[in-house]
Parts: sequence; structure tokens; C-alpha cells
Amino acid sequence: MSLINRVLNKLAREIIYFLIKCKNNRILLMHESSSGSNTYALLKFATDIDNKKYEIISFYDSEPKTLIEFIRKHKLLASAKLIITSHASYKPSKKNIHLQLWHGPFIKKNGVMFQDRFKKDLFGRRSSWRKVDHILSYSETYTTFFNACMVTDPDKYVITGAPRNDFLFSSDGKSHVNKIFGKKTEGFKTILYLPTFRQNNNRHGSSADKLFGFDKFSLENFDKFLEKNNCKLIFKPHPHQEEDALSYLNNYHLNNLLVLKEDDLLSNQFDLYELLNASEILMTDYSSVFYDFLLLDRQIIFIPTDIDLYKEERGFVIESYDRWTPGPKVTSQDHLENEISKSLANN
Repeated sequence: MSLINRVLNKLAREIIYFLIKCKNNRILLMHESSSGSNTYALLKFATDIDNKKYEIISFYDSEPKTLIEFIRKHKLLASAKLIITSHASYKPSKKNIHLQLWHGPFIKKNGVMFQDRFKKDLFGRRSSWRKVDHILSYSETYTTFFNACMVTDPDKYVITGAPRNDFLFSSDGKSHVNKIFGKKTEGFKTILYLPTFRQNNNRHGSSADKLFGFDKFSLENFDKFLEKNNCKLIFKPHPHQEEDALSYLNNYHLNNLLVLKEDDLLSNQFDLYELLNASEILMTDYSSVFYDFLLLDRQIIFIPTDIDLYKEERGFVIESYDRWTPGPKVTSQDHLENEISKSLANN
């Protein structure tokens, strides 16, 4: 966005914020995706008493495409006494209270901890973090990691745990998975694969393996392995890289590898965390979802095939990766299949 457009947008926002009256009983829940949204969890867990006492509004946060969308978004922000977010931060004026829930514990660098090439954009967000009134925290350790990345007053942190984690114990994950995939998953063991976002959208390994990044990999043989073990692998790409993942997998005819899309969650009004407890095994690389999955006391398999590149391009706030990630680290197809077999046999 050009400097002129940024100035005009800021001027328009300030006019809207000045004109719109703040409603003392209005709570605005902003969420950007259905992949572990704390604000969406709050919406679902709101009781009848909450809904009678407060006007609770849920708003799907995205970049406005039209002037009408821009005005509607900022009118809502200005009118809410309490603004709760899980991604971007908003505090239109001193009349508004902003609670930042964020969307996961830290394992990789964020905010001001990014390398120089990413700092220009993220330093621009520091002023918004300084305006936040309260920040959700899992623990003192979480607060330490978080504030190293999003520098602000440490007294703003409140240790509550994450609302979305209640889904791990209250949700019927198997039923939700079957609703999305139908008979494809009924009667099968479920493995969930949740890789993290990559800045360059690449992995190490052969150009043919865009899934795990192994040097040698056969999707067809892996599909047969899943069938032999009565398993379905549900792959949930990061929302920002879903299109690329689908383009890659559409080249193969697979019966036992299923892709969970953002639209699948939205159309069924599910959050990803409402499906997590359906899975016997979680597979990931550097996604912080593993912290939360530990609450289920189930097997986790890590696939850090491009860890050296990831350290260089993104970096970690933890040290070391091997000591902080509780599970086997696999770097080949044979190793992965062996660890899946062991995990399925280990109750």
C-alpha cells in the first residue's frame, strides 16, 4: 500500500472513530481463521447469561475490499467497549478495551525477533502492541517468550490458558471429522498432519516431495502403508498455503490421504481444535499446536526435514529444538512409517 493510501486510510479511520459512539455492553470478537481461533472458542462457549448481559458480535477479520467493508469494520471496532482479537491488534481510542488472545505459544521467532529482512514490516506493528490493555498467557514462560517478540508492558499479561483448548475435552472430534469427510473416515484410525507456515513455501528434499520434504518419497507407497494400517491421514495445510498444497496433491490419486480445507471448517462452523481429539497421532514440524496436543497425552511425531533452512530464514525462540519437542524426529519415509507403526501399537 502506498504512503498516500496509508495516510488516507488512517484519516478515514480517525474520523470514524471520532463519530461513532462506544456501546458499553458490546463485545467484538475478531477472528482471522478457523485454525485454532481463541475468539471463536469464546463465541461458542458463551452462555445464555453472557448473551443476555452483553451484545456479543463475531467478525471475520480480513483486509476490506471495498469502501463499504472498510467503513463497516471500523464502525464496529469503534462501537465495541471490549475488542477481543487473536491476530491483529485494535484499540481505536481510550474508550475501548483491547484484549489480545493470540493464536498459539511460541516455538519460532516472531515480531521484533525476526531477522533484519522481516523487521521493517513487523516494527510497524509495535505501536499497536503497546496499546493493548490485556494479553492472554499460558504461563510465566509463555509470557517471557511472548514479550521478547511483541515488546510491551509485562504487567499486561494475564495467565488464563487458552479458550480453544477446552475443545480438546468438550468436542466430539470423531463426529466432526465424519461430518466433513463422510464414510471416508468412518472406522479408520486418524492421523493429523499440521505443518507450519513457510515464508518461501519450500522444503528441503526432492522436488517431487512437497509434503514432508524427504529426499526420497513415494506418495503412492505411503498411501498403501496407510491402507494396510487402517489409517487415514488428514493433512491441514496452513491457510496461507492451502492453494499450493492442493495443486501438488491433485497430481496423485490417493485414497487414504485427505486434505482438510479452511472452507470445510467454515462451512460446518467448526474450528480445527474441535477435531484435534479425533486423532490418535499428531504429525508436525515447527507448529506450536504440539504444545496444546500434549494435553491429550497422545503420540506426536516431528518432521524437521528443513530445520537448517528454517533456522536461517525464521529462527526459533527455544533452544534447542530437539529438547523442546517431545517425540521422535523423522527425516525419511521408512523412518516415518516405522514411527507411525510404533505409535499405533503404543497405548
